[in-house]
Amino acid sequence: MARKYLRITEVVKVCGVDQEFINQLERESLIRPTVRQRQKLYSLDQVNRVRVARLLIEEMGVNLEGAEVVLHARANDRHAAPVQRTLAPAPP
Repeated sequence: MARKYLRITEVVKVCGVDQEFINQLERESLIRPTVRQRQKLYSLDQVNRVRVARLLIEEMGVNLEGAEVVLHARANDRHAAPVQRTLAPAPP
């Protein structure tokens, strides 16, 4: 299955943010676009990170540094989940 990518104009629409917000997240390395043929493209995972950052910053009043901590923790939880399942004791 091909991985879906969105252009910045599409990310702006689906996430309800402006391009400057996305550029700010890029500058702070909270999102990383893929560049193909000199065009920035955002994976669905990166689009989800934009949505979460917007929710934290604009709706919950978290600062950019706090959003970075949350996004980092979410990424680590996703990577740790398969390991935790394998280490969990078997039910009686």
